[in-house]
Amino acid sequence: MNGSSLQTLRTRDALRITSIFGGVLVPALRVGASYAVPIIVLLAAGRLDLAPFAALGAFTSLYCRVDPYPRRAWLLPVVAAGLTASVAAGAVTSAFDAGGVVKVLVLTLVATLAKLLADVVRLGPPAGLMFVFAAGAAAYSPQTWSGFAEVVAITGASAALSYALSMVGGALHPTGPHRLATARALLAVADHLEAPNAAARRRAHASLHHALTALPAGERRTTLLLRGHLAHALHLLHHPADAAAELRTTAKRLRRGRVPGPAQDRPLPRPVVAERAGLAEFRTNALRMAVASLVTGLLASTFQLDHAYWAVVSVSSVLQSHNTATTWQRAVQRTAGTVAGSLLALGIFAVDPAPVTILVVIVVCQIAAELVVMANYGLGLTFATPLALCLAALSQPTDRLQLVVERVGMTVFGALLGVGVCLVLTNSRARTRLRDAMELCRRAARDLQRSPADPQAREHLLRALFGLRDAHQIAAGEPLHAHHGDQEVLDIEHEAYRLLAATTAPAGRTPSG
Repeated sequence: MNGSSLQTLRTRDALRITSIFGGVLVPALRVGASYAVPIIVLLAAGRLDLAPFAALGAFTSLYCRVDPYPRRAWLLPVVAAGLTASVAAGAVTSAFDAGGVVKVLVLTLVATLAKLLADVVRLGPPAGLMFVFAAGAAAYSPQTWSGFAEVVAITGASAALSYALSMVGGALHPTGPHRLATARALLAVADHLEAPNAAARRRAHASLHHALTALPAGERRTTLLLRGHLAHALHLLHHPADAAAELRTTAKRLRRGRVPGPAQDRPLPRPVVAERAGLAEFRTNALRMAVASLVTGLLASTFQLDHAYWAVVSVSSVLQSHNTATTWQRAVQRTAGTVAGSLLALGIFAVDPAPVTILVVIVVCQIAAELVVMANYGLGLTFATPLALCLAALSQPTDRLQLVVERVGMTVFGALLGVGVCLVLTNSRARTRLRDAMELCRRAARDLQRSPADPQAREHLLRALFGLRDAHQIAAGEPLHAHHGDQEVLDIEHEAYRLLAATTAPAGRTPSG
């Protein structure tokens, strides 16, 4: 392994605990309700055998945790339909009593399509993982044609309930996601003001961009006030001042639901939408997913294990990433979290819990996982692992110690194989895309220099800057990336920021970017 590969495969980032400002408790409770309500209904109806499939449909609530409600309105139905279709595909293979190879082929197809979907629509955590888990759980649990319709129906109904619970907040606090996004942007700018560096500046600009694009169109008072705060933060990003404490105070007030007037009257910025990457940009990651899922599934199936799909879920989990570096980090986190969670599961199983108790544990573990997963994926797995083991124990009773051992073994096997596939199938296009993005940013900077008052030139540079960040983020995590080019990227970004600061519209005029 060369020095570049060693630099890519670092564990320090995998062990970091990220501080999350808001947007944790309410989504966690919403997820808990999405699991608890259908389970209680099934318990009252005497159909606990369908509880695992209700949980699979409830995966819908894991997505779009703090997204604005208009985005949830169209994206969550896609997630719900995808989860239901994944369960249907897995249930069909089980009802047909298909062999291990057929099941692996189905899981590979689901994993690849889910990865493409997650990349194209920027689905966010947990990305395409839950589709693979849903298909695998259905495929490797006993199914009959007479019960097929019930399985699919309960999954779809649970997914629909999760969608409704995710949208109900739109009537209670429609500006909640916008306030949270604005507050996080203010905190990111405050971090940069207190400790200026390229990475903090990049995070601050990305947070501002996200908050601006999340705000709805229109002239509503709350929207205008939030845009005013973002305008002030954007000005401070380009023209730093001693205002970090002010931004932090405002952010806390926004989180509590109060939207005060901005301290400064600055021109309101207009959101600039970054260019969408084409399907070709996601080809390598999709290929990695297809190859890794197929190889992992076939190798795991040769041992004729009852839960061989766990290996495919593991490899799918670590490959829900953009490059080799993040794949390695997720592999470390998944392995550590699974081992810790398995020890917790052994403690739970040691008291020989009744099925109803197991259902309670499932709900509690899911809430706990949601409370910590955004801070560190490994912490989330510490609670998600007992959940998965409890679901497996409900759907297909077996020796529970063997269940835990199998879970750990399949997880480690899948995680390592996922990293190995990334090292073999290198993303050579990443370097080409980075070079193109650098040249595009240079051209956009020259255009803005020639026409500093042209709003289109300013927007062109902003879009080019976002594209450069995306390209560099991917390329920097690949083993064959020329790391000596990182300084060149920083120099281009510095020049872009200098131009953006120099062309900021003075007070009284409305800029376009």
